[in-house]
Amino acid sequence: MSNSDIHHRESHGNHPMSLIAFGLLLIGAALSAMWLITLADLPANQTMNITYGVLALGCLVSTALIYRHLTSHLHHSPVMPDNTDAEIERYLAKVR
Repeated sequence: MSNSDIHHRESHGNHPMSLIAFGLLLIGAALSAMWLITLADLPANQTMNITYGVLALGCLVSTALIYRHLTSHLHHSPVMPDNTDAEIERYLAKVR
């Protein structure tokens, strides 16, 4: 009793962009640590300090924008899989 013209599989409730955002979050945290380390030696490493700060800010802002897009536009939780009763009913209505 499945619909043969469904072209994508839903094997779990995680959105692929959540994984990308999580990776950017980890990279942004590491770059923030590097920014803080180079802050201690500021006159000598001013260009590296600015570079780490801009990259860290870019990663963290990108993560926030991806999470905001997933939450507001796609109505998908960026952190938790959508394994609620409403999501199960939507999935069953789609594949029946």
